[in-house]
Amino acid sequence: MTEKVIALDIGNVCIGIHPERCFGALGFRSLADIPREVLFLAGERFERGEISEAEFLDGFRRLTGSALSDAELRRAFCAIIGEPVPGMAELVSGLAGRGYRPVFFSDTSVTHMEELRRKFPAASAVPDGIYSYRVHAKKPELPMFEAFEARFGVPAFYFDDRAELIEGARKHGWNAHRFVSAEEVDKILG
Repeated sequence: MTEKVIALDIGNVCIGIHPERCFGALGFRSLADIPREVLFLAGERFERGEISEAEFLDGFRRLTGSALSDAELRRAFCAIIGEPVPGMAELVSGLAGRGYRPVFFSDTSVTHMEELRRKFPAASAVPDGIYSYRVHAKKPELPMFEAFEARFGVPAFYFDDRAELIEGARKHGWNAHRFVSAEEVDKILG
């Protein structure tokens, strides 16, 4: 049996994402309270791998005047990574037995990837991935698709929770599906 590759987004597909946990731990009441420069630093520069974790933490301190230690800032940043999406750890763990090879395809930072590997019980079933911090691009930018296809070919399926990323993948010729639940993924895979 030939393995079919499945491209899996991480956030809100495999594991819950809770930015409000980070904001609260850093003393902000909401996303609106966080300086735009901090959001750009985390969501663009750090997730694109343009800066190291140390540079991100130093930049955060400089932009907010925070006195938190590196460990405290890292812990707050990692609080964004929640618990596994119901049913996904079990589904992902069983994919190889069904002839599928799951591969992560995600906009993420090295720090969040480490936290995902710690918190997602099926992480060992997905040893490979294409990540924005390694490609220096984010979905749906062409370099992300090119990097995936260069290593794994066009996936048989791609699951993501964001409609604009599904649309981008479909324009690129991928069989992309908006993630709803583990049960829905199971039905699509047959």
